[in-house]
Amino acid sequence: MRERLATTLHALLAHRHIPIAVAALSVLGMMLALTGGWQLDDYFQRVTLLGYGDSKPINTFIQYIDRAHNLGQMQFGTMPWWSSPDLHMAFFRYASTLTMMLDYRLWPNQPALMHLHSLLWLAAAVLAAAMLYREVLAATWVAGLAALMYALDGAHAVPAAYLANRNALIACCFGFLSLLRFVRWREHGRERDRWLSALMLALALSAGEMGVATVAYLFSYALTLDRDGIRASFMRLVPHGGVLGAWALIYKLGNFGSQGSGFYVDPLHGPIRFAIAFCQRSAFLLMGQWTPIPAELSMGPAPGSSAYFHLSVFSFVIAAVLLVLFIPLVMRNRVARFWALGALLSLIPISAVGPENRLLGFVGLGSMALLAQMTQMIFASTSTSSLPRIWKGFAWAATLILLLIHLLAAPLLGIVRIAYLKDASARMKRALASVPSDPRIASQDLMLINPPDHIYLVTAIWAVRRLDNLPMPRHLRALSTGGTLEVTRVGPRSLQVSFPDGFFPTAFSRFVRSPNDRFSAGERFVLPGLSAVVESLDAHGDPAQVLYEFPAPLEDRSLRWLTWQNGVYVPWTPPAVGQTDRLSPQRGIF
Repeated sequence: MRERLATTLHALLAHRHIPIAVAALSVLGMMLALTGGWQLDDYFQRVTLLGYGDSKPINTFIQYIDRAHNLGQMQFGTMPWWSSPDLHMAFFRYASTLTMMLDYRLWPNQPALMHLHSLLWLAAAVLAAAMLYREVLAATWVAGLAALMYALDGAHAVPAAYLANRNALIACCFGFLSLLRFVRWREHGRERDRWLSALMLALALSAGEMGVATVAYLFSYALTLDRDGIRASFMRLVPHGGVLGAWALIYKLGNFGSQGSGFYVDPLHGPIRFAIAFCQRSAFLLMGQWTPIPAELSMGPAPGSSAYFHLSVFSFVIAAVLLVLFIPLVMRNRVARFWALGALLSLIPISAVGPENRLLGFVGLGSMALLAQMTQMIFASTSTSSLPRIWKGFAWAATLILLLIHLLAAPLLGIVRIAYLKDASARMKRALASVPSDPRIASQDLMLINPPDHIYLVTAIWAVRRLDNLPMPRHLRALSTGGTLEVTRVGPRSLQVSFPDGFFPTAFSRFVRSPNDRFSAGERFVLPGLSAVVESLDAHGDPAQVLYEFPAPLEDRSLRWLTWQNGVYVPWTPPAVGQTDRLSPQRGIF
């Protein structure tokens, strides 16, 4: 009976229609995304795509341009006073932008249709991955199992449900097609496949920086699967090298990339910092790929805190367990070496940004193939007969747990992540709706004492109000990034704020200022209606105490004071001179 069941399962997984079946299954598993509406960054991009911002729609992924542009944002308050004036974020994602412009030409007010468009890209990416598995692993149940697990991978949830992240699906789709065409060229000798592979690589790179991971698998193929020697193998990649070189030149001349952020790390501008970040972030990303714990959990605690340390240790333990599990397979099987090396090299480009599961499209490609091959290895007792008994027991248990995670838990976790993203966006909208909208606000500076998130709880005020045609405050002014605050009234027009737990309480709170952009004691930041003086620094070189000075008494009607409390903004009254108001940390929208 058991053998008959195994034979049936093997036949189903090896069926020639399995690529289409798993592509359809991936869409069915993410249907909840159709109800997501616009979320988080979608509002910023919607402003640009509808022509309301100061940028053309084609430049949707160009956010922070230069010092002059940033200073203008700081004057109004969409960037806080502590921002790096030279913050630069410009991403080369024009292929993805064109798909968004198509949405806004055809159905600008129908987010469900926009999400359906994204789901079609998900189906295309999964279909391409399944076809690649069958090309490399042959038309076997192993290829089918890898395709099934990739289709069910919860890491697809955010790209499928988050319109601003559609670029990840498009980059994966064209990247996988590039690999598929290259493998077919090498296996069947059709010259056109070589050039189609290079073309698909160009499209992957134009869809998003994630497309660089395509090169990781091409490089891995040349090292592990090509049979004609290293030199000849790499010579065959000359067209792809030309595409990559042209993209890099355009990227450089077009001033694309990121600088000045604590969230994004550009490997070209800060190689040492990137190397350090890679060691930390790659472990979190592997944790997110292989366990139910998402990589983005690492962005909650502040770096250096005990919670961050314990999570780091756990992630490195997971990496060590995976190493012990897969080394025998990788040492014995060159196809497994191809998938393993490709997956590991894919971690490099995505480590330039804070670790999140939504970045794992290419890492998952090799990971699911490895797990499928490991499943085959432990079922074939002859292939493990020479291995230590203790490893066999460990491999059986670990593989069974990983199969349960990726076949049963992963799709459920994907649904949970879609619901979580939708809920976070609803909390953001609820929070922004609590900002006063009476006509007086247009002549007032909105003073926000402790917003736990500047991007989605301060900058987003401008975007959402612009879209809803609501009155805009004269200026937006955030006094902190959340956390614990001690606010002391030291004069009629001044507040002294101390930060006992640090000025940047989370990794994400450094989004607009790099740790390399150091503060100085006594440094003064002057904006319309506000002057901030850094009176002292903590052990990390961040502000420990800041003096805020205003041109009018704090009770003046030109100032509207709000504090973040229980998920909304509520009125706040400055304390009397000499009095201190202590504010406890509050949860943000995540």
